Amino acid sequence: MLLIDLPLRFILALIAFTFRGWIGWSGIVLVLLKVIGVIHWQWWVAALPLEYGVIYCLYMTIDGALYRAGLKNVGGYARFTTDPQEYAEQTGRAIDQSKIQEIISDGPERIGATIDACCEDPNRRHFAQALLDAALEPYFLLQLAMFANKKVNAHVTIKKWRDAGLKLPAEGTPEFFPYGD
Repeated sequence: MLLIDLPLRFILALIAFTFRGWIGWSGIVLVLLKVIGVIHWQWWVAALPLEYGVIYCLYMTIDGALYRAGLKNVGGYARFTTDPQEYAEQTGRAIDQSKIQEIISDGPERIGATIDACCEDPNRRHFAQALLDAALEPYFLLQLAMFANKKVNAHVTIKKWRDAGLKLPAEGTPEFFPYGD
């Protein structure tokens, strides 16, 4: 997702909110009544439904961007309003292989950071395991852990991943570090 895409998403959501819903139309009607002098409310009161729409669409645009970036899970409203199969796909319980291949194509820095971030969320650990399993073809565990968090030793990151419940290759195997003694 591009950062340039966000303003367009916001504008399209605001247009849809304003012209396809009753809150948006009530805001339009109230502003028109204020313009022609039927009601004598202050402008901010007459435009309150439209102001709500701007705040709501801004929030939903940011929320969607965070979800697409993998920084948050599906919210309660989305869980409530989607069918179980679609929810499983949204939460990653149905592993998206194209997403895994996209992350792997970006290299070990993104792979390690993604695995590290997914380990902190119990709902994303299955995705972290699938990503790790797929990434061990072109890369090795020590390499991924080294790039996951450059502020700590790679063995600290490996312990964190193991403590989170990921199944990791044993030390001394080629998947752990292929350039042995």
